[in-house]
Amino acid sequence: MFLDSFKKDVVNQIIATEDGREVYDAAEPYFRAFTGAFTPGMPFTFYFEARDKPIMFVYDSTPIDRRSGHALFIAHCDRIKANILPITNFIRELADTGYIKVSPADYRDRPALPPDYANLWRKYKQFYNDVMTGLSFVCCARIEPTQKLYDVWVKFNAEVMVS
Repeated sequence: MFLDSFKKDVVNQIIATEDGREVYDAAEPYFRAFTGAFTPGMPFTFYFEARDKPIMFVYDSTPIDRRSGHALFIAHCDRIKANILPITNFIRELADTGYIKVSPADYRDRPALPPDYANLWRKYKQFYNDVMTGLSFVCCARIEPTQKLYDVWVKFNAEVMVS
């Protein structure tokens, strides 16, 4: 399996989550957002109205009357959105090839909206079906790495150390 640096970050996040560790890399904000938590320091998170209806909430502590315009907000969300499909497609590939085990989880067990969410989080819903399906797959599942994933991760890290 070929791992570029982006895929390596995804693998690192899967393994770190399983091991109870935090790894700060390009994929980390997405993996935090996949949990659905609404905690300070998170740039965005994903909430589900229904299993197939994800909403991205983007953190913005600016008072509502002074927030950026709609066009700037959409452009910001589009930059975030650009990595969702590559991450979810790679996770699906890992599942299809036996590198991870995926078991479904109930989307209703995800965190609830915080009481003050409208004051701190902006809502974005403009997802195409492939992104919605990918988010539902990743956010509403329990992902467990297999030994095969640990093996490829060790091999990749050994190759990096040599070069």
